[in-house]
Amino acid sequence: MSGYGQFCAVARALEVVGERWTLLIVRELLLGATSFGDIRRGLPRIPKATLSARLRGLRAAGIIDADYRLTDTGLALAPVVRELARWAVATDSVALSEDDLDTAALTWDMQRRVDTDALPERPLVLALEFTDRPATDRRFWLHLSRRNINLCRDDTGAPVDVWLTAPTGVLTRWWLGELAWTDVLGRPGVRIHGDRKLQREMPRWFKRYVFRPENLIGPENTVHEPSG
Repeated sequence: MSGYGQFCAVARALEVVGERWTLLIVRELLLGATSFGDIRRGLPRIPKATLSARLRGLRAAGIIDADYRLTDTGLALAPVVRELARWAVATDSVALSEDDLDTAALTWDMQRRVDTDALPERPLVLALEFTDRPATDRRFWLHLSRRNINLCRDDTGAPVDVWLTAPTGVLTRWWLGELAWTDVLGRPGVRIHGDRKLQREMPRWFKRYVFRPENLIGPENTVHEPSG
C-alpha cells in the first residue's frame, strides 16, 4: 500500500504533496521558477532523478502542467506554503542550524529578490565571498541592472563595484530578517569594500526573504510573485 489508507483529507493530501521535496518544488514554482534548471538552482541538493520523479507526480495530480506552470490546483497551495513558513518562524522546533546553510540556495534566492527599482541607473557587480565555505561554494558574483539580473559562480572579469565578505550564517540571518544590516556590519569576519555610495545603498537593492516575519503578518499572500 503506497498511501496512508485513511479517509482523512489531511492524509489524502499528504499522499500527493507529502513526499520529500514535493512542497519545496511547489515553493520554487510559486516564486517564479519556469524550468527544470531553475528548480534545481533553488534546490541545489535535490538529485536530478528525484526531481524528475516528483515533477511526474505533480503533473499526474494536476498540480503542474507540461511547461512547469502551476495549475489553479497548484496555485491553491500558496496559502499552505505560507502557513508552514509562518509556523516555522513562530516556533523553536525548526530553528536554523548549520546544516541548513547553503550558499548556492542563498545566492539564488538573492538574485530573484532584487528590487530593480532600487538599483542605480548603470549596471554593476556585487561580489560575495563566504569565508567559512570551501572553494567551490565560496565566491559568487551578482551582475545587477534594471533590465537583467545574473548570478555567476565564476569571475567573468567584469569590474566589481562592491565586495562583501561574510560568514554564511551571518548573511543568511540578515536575509531571513533575524539581523539588521548594522548588526551584520559589526559581526566578526564581515567586511565590505568598494564604491562607498554603493556600499550604503546595497541593502536596499534586495527585497530579502519572502517569508520574513513582517511579511507573514496578516492574511495577504506574499508567496506567488513573479521572479525578479
